[in-house]
Amino acid sequence: MANLRVDCMELGMLPTNTYILWNADTLDCIVIDPSDGYERLEKRLRDKNLHPTAVYITHGHDDHIGSVNELKRRYGVLVYIMKEEEEFVESVQYNLSMSFGRPRVIEPDMFFIDGQEVRVIGTTMKALLTPGHTVGGGCYYFPEEKMVFTGDTLFCESVGRSDFPGGNARTLISSVKEKLMTLPDDVVVYPGHGPLTSIGHERKYNYFLQ
Repeated sequence: MANLRVDCMELGMLPTNTYILWNADTLDCIVIDPSDGYERLEKRLRDKNLHPTAVYITHGHDDHIGSVNELKRRYGVLVYIMKEEEEFVESVQYNLSMSFGRPRVIEPDMFFIDGQEVRVIGTTMKALLTPGHTVGGGCYYFPEEKMVFTGDTLFCESVGRSDFPGGNARTLISSVKEKLMTLPDDVVVYPGHGPLTSIGHERKYNYFLQ
């Protein structure tokens, strides 16, 4: 099992959890959902002497992509997202950036498909398609380390909104039950907003899953 560490930064107006997942032995890292605040994020990477190898996006909403283009320019990293989210992340209407008064898009380089497993920073990641908040929202599960990054699909004792374009409440609940609640109880949940939780805690206390 890789010697992985997680660094969480709250960035952007909302604010949004931006995660740096790094291998303490190699100092290679991936950045998950880099929100606005590139200067702070880049300083954190420099201070820890980390080397970004990829950017993972859980879904295409503006508050989760704010620093993507800067990271690509600075580090030359590839940006990954679920294939079903391609249209959303490339549209200023769907990604809600137009609503925030700062229209912008990103261009993903690679796309995951549901259930795909890849080797990254010394461990295995499994991509899980979890639509409902958006049409192609995804979660990134690291089984060896028992951690899952859920974006706006699952929060501590809550779930994501479903009233944005492409959202569907029934689909969202089905995604959580069928994809996330099948994971072991001791898997730590790293959500897009708010505090950490666990699959076991959500199975027991999440109102939306009862």
